[in-house]
Amino acid sequence: MSERRKKVLGAAAVTAYVILHFYTSVRTFFENWYYTYTASSWTFLGLWLLCLLALDVWLYFFGGAELPRSLKWFWGFSAALAAGGLLVSTQRLSLDWAATLWIICGFVTPLYQLMAFAWLLFDEWAGLRGSLRFSVWWSAMLAFCLVHFIYFAWLHRRAKRRGDHGPVDPGAGTVE
Repeated sequence: MSERRKKVLGAAAVTAYVILHFYTSVRTFFENWYYTYTASSWTFLGLWLLCLLALDVWLYFFGGAELPRSLKWFWGFSAALAAGGLLVSTQRLSLDWAATLWIICGFVTPLYQLMAFAWLLFDEWAGLRGSLRFSVWWSAMLAFCLVHFIYFAWLHRRAKRRGDHGPVDPGAGTVE
């Protein structure tokens, strides 16, 4: 596969993921209030998850060093927000300013999508009720974000060892 084709496919995968991410973030934000998920919301959440997994696989085979480095910090930030949510849910803290910050950051990070999947897995299928379910939700989201952070850190390190440092200026060579 040519370099140009790899870049076009990579840009298409990232663009599809970003569009689905923001659409599902806004949609699940409002559906999380009353847990009113519909078939179309689960369809879009499933597409979001498939797109995320396709992007992960694509980066494993064709990714350079630049995109995994950026995604590593994106997932690290998401993991930090999930850790904060776990802390607040286990300590039963009431921080109004933190709630406002989480609402804003939740649109950028995958926390709303992961909250929908956590509700489906732990509330609907496993039948967890009460305050325990929030701790389990946030723990699962933290684990998902940490696994992605570690994966992208490994991809970035692997690409650096291989010498894939991204585009290099052809005129930056030695002067004769």
